Amino acid sequence: MPLKLKINSTFLLTAIGILLLGVVFFSEWIYSSQRCKEINIIIETENEHRLLEKSDIRSLVSPSTVEGPVGKTYKNINLKKIEERVLSNKLVKSCQVHRGLSGELTVDVEEYKPIARVVTALNDGTVNSYVTEKGDFIGISESYTPRVLLLSGNYFESNKNLKEVKSKPLLELIQAINGDEFWKAQITQLVVEKDGGVTLIPEVGKHVIEFGMALEIEDKFRKLKIFYKKILSTKGWNAYSKVSVKYRNQIVCE
Repeated sequence: MPLKLKINSTFLLTAIGILLLGVVFFSEWIYSSQRCKEINIIIETENEHRLLEKSDIRSLVSPSTVEGPVGKTYKNINLKKIEERVLSNKLVKSCQVHRGLSGELTVDVEEYKPIARVVTALNDGTVNSYVTEKGDFIGISESYTPRVLLLSGNYFESNKNLKEVKSKPLLELIQAINGDEFWKAQITQLVVEKDGGVTLIPEVGKHVIEFGMALEIEDKFRKLKIFYKKILSTKGWNAYSKVSVKYRNQIVCE
């Protein structure tokens, strides 16, 4: 290769590299110096109605004029800090904050879908909280009250979530009820004793169901279906005050 051509090629590559670096730095300068024009909030939910209102999120994104992002350059906006403030609301499952192409600050929020609600009065106060599929207690919504399975009883004096190993059977019982159309419609409440024993409160009928420990769940519901299909269908829905399936291979009616 002639020396002149080699020098020209080197110069051209160097010039292109400098140009690209200039574009990168210029783009970064444009990005960081651009001001936030507005806040755009998006709430994703699996619930029939949202547990959170946009105003709930906006108050966390911009708690005051001083801390609010609108009007500030993006180099002076801490997106991570905004995400942390939004996640401080326990109804929020996840949050991502990013800058839109036209300068708006977009806040993408996903809220939890409750599977149950703890409602029980204790000596040191009332526990009133939704339960997530992983067993977390996340408080309640000021905007909407979803129809979910109610939980009460002394069990919640010492258990402030259902994430511990000992609470796994109870969480599985809740999921089994929610996963069956008949039981989801028929069972409205679980009363859980301190030792973990469960009593089911049905929607229809004057009886209560002594379920016992949240073990052998499938077998116990199989026996309960026999009770509903073969016994109550002939005796009537109000014939018994209590039915027990806590004992293996037995259905005890009173």
